[in-house]
Amino acid sequence: MSVSPPELETSLPSTTANEEVVDVSGPSEEYVPAAKPSQRRGRRKWPLVLLLAGVVIATVAGYWTWNRMVAPAKVQSIQLFTVSRRSFPVLLRERGELKAAKSIDIRSELEGRSTIISLIPEGTLAKKGDLLVELASDEIVEKIRDAEIREATARAAYEAAAKELEILQDENASNIRRAELDLRLAELALEKYREGEAVELRQDATLGKEKADYVFRRTRDTLTDSEELHKQGFLTRIELDNDRFAHYEAGLNVKKADLADEVIEKYTIPMALQEKESDVTEAQKELERTRKAAAASEAKATADLAGKKSELELVQEKLAKYRDQKEKSRIFAPSDGLVVYARSQSWFRSETLIEKGTEVHERQSLIELPDTSSMKAVIQVHEAQMERLKLGLPATVEIEGFSGRRFNGTVSQIAVLADSQNRYLNPNLKQYETEILLEGEFTELKPGLTARVEILVAQLTNVLAVPVQTVFAKAGRYYVFVQRAGQPQPIQVEPGMSSNEFVEIRKGLEPDDRVYLAVSDEMKLLLPDENTDERHRQPDH
Repeated sequence: MSVSPPELETSLPSTTANEEVVDVSGPSEEYVPAAKPSQRRGRRKWPLVLLLAGVVIATVAGYWTWNRMVAPAKVQSIQLFTVSRRSFPVLLRERGELKAAKSIDIRSELEGRSTIISLIPEGTLAKKGDLLVELASDEIVEKIRDAEIREATARAAYEAAAKELEILQDENASNIRRAELDLRLAELALEKYREGEAVELRQDATLGKEKADYVFRRTRDTLTDSEELHKQGFLTRIELDNDRFAHYEAGLNVKKADLADEVIEKYTIPMALQEKESDVTEAQKELERTRKAAAASEAKATADLAGKKSELELVQEKLAKYRDQKEKSRIFAPSDGLVVYARSQSWFRSETLIEKGTEVHERQSLIELPDTSSMKAVIQVHEAQMERLKLGLPATVEIEGFSGRRFNGTVSQIAVLADSQNRYLNPNLKQYETEILLEGEFTELKPGLTARVEILVAQLTNVLAVPVQTVFAKAGRYYVFVQRAGQPQPIQVEPGMSSNEFVEIRKGLEPDDRVYLAVSDEMKLLLPDENTDERHRQPDH
């Protein structure tokens, strides 16, 4: 990454040890008045004295002007650095804060707002299972009691609805079985009549007709014989009339039997069959109505039972929730750790948020339990340096209060978004939070200590380099002052990566070039402006 203009423009050097000190004071002359042989002779020499004084003043002024314009160049000419190839590390140095690599954020999980009634002292080394915070739970206890009453009522209603559904299902099953039986009986009655009674009626009618016909034929034959016998005088008139009446009656019986057979075939059997078939149809419809009524009543009872069950489950959920809230009013340590109270961070102060009697809200941070066996340094890196930064870069960390000890680490996390914590001080400042994970386990380090971090961004090898203070930026370009024919000349260069001491020069300089370490304001006037042509640029090598 190239060196940023602010870094180059503000890195002007102080006078170095090998700087030559030049005496810029002018020549001094002491005026000794001559003897006065006479008043007239003194008046003659006075114009000559004034002339000599003017010459001296002009000489001193010229020397002073020359000293301002030329002498600095001579002074600076000895503050030169010979360009050469060298190897050096590129380090990113920042100050930050030590934090635990693993930390548990203890938050209030009670709904709404609650008051702290018990609090473990800050700085305590808590063990797993220790009581950390106890929140007021009087309202929750009242809610639990109300929910228990509602739960008992809802349970009784649910059980009653379940019993009613069970009874209804039994009644419906009985009604359906009865309707199915009625249908079966109607079908059997129809079958009985069609296959039995109707056949029997037809047979009786046929037998009656045959019997009447037989009697009719017999009485006819008897009447014929009786008439012959009456003619012969063997039968009386009365006996003949009796045979005639018997024959007549037999004829009537034949007609009666025919009529009875016709009535049975046209009316009796069809009417009975239709009645039996209607009974079957009605039984079928009754069975269907019974089944539908059973289904509807069971659906209603089932829905009522489901509603009672939902009410019970809702009350049970609330009761379980209240009981869970009651348990969460006492917060225990999930693991071992150092107790650190939650604080509000702002651009001007850090304030403790909790103490006994403080009212807290849901999801508010109460305590942080850092695991101090694994630590990290957290720094803020300016956006101009982000291109250099990569995960896994090695780093060394010095901790305030642990002089002489350097801890090794690696860049473990780089924020994706800029931290806006300092936006009130400088809205244009964009810094990215970066974490350096320290290697090893620690017992003596504590969160909050100041950490000085050095990240090894790169190790440059055999590159052309010059001191940082020799590079100047103007109008988006970078220059160094190179000695040409004993005079300073600004040369445009392309800088590469830099450390706190040296800047890599990728283009513009050659080995053994001599650059100025210190530059006067008059020399800076030689830097070209934006409209200056390219004559000060060094050709690409």
